Amino acid sequence: MVEDEKKNPSSSDPTSQDEKKVPQPQPAPARPSPGPAAAVAPTPPRPAPPPVARPVAPPPVPPSAPPKSAGRRTFLKLAVAVAAVLSLVPFVPWGDYLSHSVGSTGTAGRQKVTVDNNPKYGAAAGKPVNVNDLTTFPPDSHWVITYPSSGDPTQDAQNPDTFVKFELIRLPAGDLGGDAKEATAFVAFSKVCVHLWCSPNYNPLQNHEQYECPCHGSIYEIPDGKAVQGPASEQPPPTNAIPMLTLASDSTGQLFIEPPIWDVDHNGVIGYGRNYSSYLSYIKPAAEKQEGS
Repeated sequence: MVEDEKKNPSSSDPTSQDEKKVPQPQPAPARPSPGPAAAVAPTPPRPAPPPVARPVAPPPVPPSAPPKSAGRRTFLKLAVAVAAVLSLVPFVPWGDYLSHSVGSTGTAGRQKVTVDNNPKYGAAAGKPVNVNDLTTFPPDSHWVITYPSSGDPTQDAQNPDTFVKFELIRLPAGDLGGDAKEATAFVAFSKVCVHLWCSPNYNPLQNHEQYECPCHGSIYEIPDGKAVQGPASEQPPPTNAIPMLTLASDSTGQLFIEPPIWDVDHNGVIGYGRNYSSYLSYIKPAAEKQEGS
């Protein structure tokens, strides 16, 4: 027995055997692996949003070409406008015209009619007009005179102001009486056209005895100065007749300008017009009344 105890002492002292045992740390209980039900399903990838269709701007629509007829009309209008401006350049003294307002010219009382001293008038240049002189001042002829005059026909000839210029016309012989030795054988028209202020001229050619504007073709008949063709003829009265002077002669035949009355019922308004009937109602009777005075 003793030998058994010596051989196996632990059998007799279980307590001491337990005390001698060193406690071993216990491993943490393993986390139970989730079962199939507890497994977290992977999040499926979100489908990409469909591409947003951006509005595509429509291609620019080229402007439609104007009809050929409209384009032609536009071109013609432009050409006419340019031609009108260019046609005025040689004839219109713009610097002087811009210094005037449309209206009457000056009045200097009764004035002797003297032709501007321009060499193109030959023997009549710078001469006082006498109704008895059919050689220097023959029928169907024309000259430029200035009213009011400076008193010097050479200085008058150099005056570019068309508002004081008048075309003196001795009427054709025959029915119009240009061969008569009296004041009614003459008329004196303003050199300012009532359309666009160009400067008309007398045309003495046979069957063309009329007062013509070179810019736009306005034509005034003689002796009353009414516009019968061109744009001036399309204007309403009193803007369709050229202003004119009242002429008279004395006992020697010297031609005079009577003081004008610058309104549409008498001598007219320079650059604007005149009632053409005033030739028969006022201008010619006034000339006859003053005859020989």
